[in-house]
Amino acid sequence: MTDRPLTLMAVHAHPDDEATGTGGVLARYAAEGIRTVLVTCTDGGCGDGPGVSSRAIPDTIRRPSP
Repeated sequence: MTDRPLTLMAVHAHPDDEATGTGGVLARYAAEGIRTVLVTCTDGGCGDGPGVSSRAIPDTIRRPSP
């Protein structure tokens, strides 16, 4: 085992995919003190659902944290 703290990273294609996929897993491990990171590979700008717009995605989601 390593002395480094654990990090769980979930990679999803679209914003909000974690809501239907791994949201519960991320919440569970975050509650246990494990650092969780969510990566989305697109900004959702090409979505075709009603009201889908990249403007609706907060800037904090688009830019990586330091």
